[in-house]
Amino acid sequence: MRGMLTLFLILGFIAQRVEAQHYSGRIQDKETAHALVGVEVLTERGHRLARTDDQGLFSFDYPVDSLRVILSADSYRQRRVTLYSGRVLEFRLQPLQTELQEVTITGHGGTRGNNTFGYSPADVKGIATLAGEVDVMRYPQILPGVSQGMEGGMGFYVRGAGNGNNRTELDGIPIPAPTHLFGLFSIFHPDMVGQSTFQMGGITASSGDFTSSLLQIRSRRPSARRYKGSFALSPLMIGGSLEGYITRDKLTFQVAGRSSLLRPEFLLLRLLVGKDNISGDFNPQAQDLYGKLRWEISAEHSLEALLFGSHDYFSYLPEEEPNADRNKISLGWINKALKASWLYTPSKHLSLETSVYYTDCGTRQAQVSDGDWGVHKGLMMGSEKKELALRSHLTTRIHDIDLGMGIDLRQQRFRPMVQTLSIEGNKSRDWRPALTTTIASVFAEGVYRRPHYAVQGGIRYDLFRSHERHISHNINLRLKGSLPLTRELGIEATYDRLTQYQHTLEGLPIGWSLDLIVPASQRFRPEHADQWYLGGFWSTPDLSVSLGGYYRHLSNLTAYRSWLNQFSLHNVSWEEDIITGRGNSYGLELWIEKRQGRLTGSLSYTLSRTTRTFSELNGGQSYPFSFDRTHILNVQSRYETIHTARREQHLTLAGYLTSGNTMTIPIASYQAEELPFWNTQKGGILVPPEQEHHATTRTEMSTMNAYRLPPYIRLDLGYSFLWRREKVTHELGISIYNVLNRRNPYLIFHENGRWRQLSLLSIVPSVRWEIRF
Repeated sequence: MRGMLTLFLILGFIAQRVEAQHYSGRIQDKETAHALVGVEVLTERGHRLARTDDQGLFSFDYPVDSLRVILSADSYRQRRVTLYSGRVLEFRLQPLQTELQEVTITGHGGTRGNNTFGYSPADVKGIATLAGEVDVMRYPQILPGVSQGMEGGMGFYVRGAGNGNNRTELDGIPIPAPTHLFGLFSIFHPDMVGQSTFQMGGITASSGDFTSSLLQIRSRRPSARRYKGSFALSPLMIGGSLEGYITRDKLTFQVAGRSSLLRPEFLLLRLLVGKDNISGDFNPQAQDLYGKLRWEISAEHSLEALLFGSHDYFSYLPEEEPNADRNKISLGWINKALKASWLYTPSKHLSLETSVYYTDCGTRQAQVSDGDWGVHKGLMMGSEKKELALRSHLTTRIHDIDLGMGIDLRQQRFRPMVQTLSIEGNKSRDWRPALTTTIASVFAEGVYRRPHYAVQGGIRYDLFRSHERHISHNINLRLKGSLPLTRELGIEATYDRLTQYQHTLEGLPIGWSLDLIVPASQRFRPEHADQWYLGGFWSTPDLSVSLGGYYRHLSNLTAYRSWLNQFSLHNVSWEEDIITGRGNSYGLELWIEKRQGRLTGSLSYTLSRTTRTFSELNGGQSYPFSFDRTHILNVQSRYETIHTARREQHLTLAGYLTSGNTMTIPIASYQAEELPFWNTQKGGILVPPEQEHHATTRTEMSTMNAYRLPPYIRLDLGYSFLWRREKVTHELGISIYNVLNRRNPYLIFHENGRWRQLSLLSIVPSVRWEIRF
């Protein structure tokens, strides 16, 4: 009996020792007392335990009472400290005072749950792209719950919402058209990007005017003690960056920009669509420019100014042929953004940021033909959106509660336009009068963290005044809670009520930036979304797994009765062809990520169903959304083949397997009654066979999106080389997009008595060289 009692005492002692203990703390800059973002908390063997958030906070569980760790961040001295469970400790890191050889610290992002993902540019370097560019917007496309748009493009559809329901921010500034060259890659130079956060649920209340996902891109703080720069070259773009100080430790700057190569990019264009299909005059252009100036007035006060712009233009004029009109097609879109902000940090627990910004986004597309007698005929459409905003955001910490609150005042001006052209001589542009709206918002949110659970809540009140002077009120809620069941296992739940005060009238569902953007009004009311999520997570320093389910309901959605009407020469008013409806989406999401070791990677799987319901479409019955992909499987892997002080080499492999898009297709044709007086009109007149066919034949279509295309399958391969020298670092990346050369279907159509398939891309190799100094 005594032996059994001794055994139970020993087992109880062991169980007590292995019980998970909670550790948390805050890390700041030793000189400025500013919170440090992205600091890695490592074990003495190099395993990552946590990474600080945007307020410099970290937390994790570990089965010991005290733990020796390493605090590591770029441009700061590493520090070894001892953590004690149950105590919130504060640490300060010393900036590097001397010129050291640059060391690149690569971390693999991702947080518990399937709702918030944090990542850096290093996490997206292994993702193959058509243009070879390092693209910060590629990462969300590999996550669960995200469906891609056009093949190779940047459009993404999150949990059943539209591409126009997402919001992309750069330092809090909304960027409506964040892609280059029809969505081939984003407009954000990789050197300007610091940490990025992608949120699908439990979204911060400090941002509004969207009903789907939020991508927050934070720019890097310029170096205050040394000069840095880069130069990069890829098949489509040439670019570079430079940062440093004007006054050491006080006034710093960063500039970055890219531009398309003038004529050589046609080599890639010919490779994409086939050299035999290219004729005539092409003129594609793409540029972006970013600049930041930061002034550290004192430890409490700092000022910052930001300038950002992008420009895209594409035109095509076919070769002149005898007795044929020449149709010139031109497309273009721009982004302009200016921001000035003041940051006041009177103490380590209190900060106030006040900023003003101005944005200008415009899209235009036109098709003009030169007919007889020099008459120009065609269609022009586009939209402009300008926004002027004042914003103030206060953050503080009281005991275990992180609080944030603020105000957001915005004035927006919209100019949507659809116009036919029939002009002799010069072209004219008759833009509609500007439609001005005002949004005044007040928000508050808080995060309460305890060793065994965390609760996050936010509320946002919007006062919206439409261009018709109609006033509406909306309250948005953002809730998130997590409960650890063991040291590694826990559950997470979220609820989001979101409102959007503009409509994106998407024509061809491809995710371009070429859609009309119109304000909400009494007739087209603001869009709403209600979303619930419940799931579980299992996490270790090396591996993270999460599984959960969501349900989303969307209301006041807009759609064209027929998007083909956009291209009709008789369509002069978008208001007359728009209808409203609702949508629903539900599904299961799985995310697995390996973050340590020579082999790292991720796997995401989504099983979902998404529908739309419009009273004037499909007989009022619900039908599948165009991007309702039942199965979405994405696999990413990266293997470190060589890692020394001077050299690194990595092999990357990515696979994509998804259900095909849905389409409405013709299912039958029949002979119709002859048009009145048709025989009379044909007398003595030669009627072309195609015109005769359409005049006397009718086509019966399937129900809306009743046909599903074959599955989409793609495999990408890449290899990167990195050489470090005394003063410079070279990096060469080689990638092959669609290495299987599979012709994935984008759409099918019936022509000349047979079914045909349109595929956009085949195998596409690419290379990118970069030098950093």
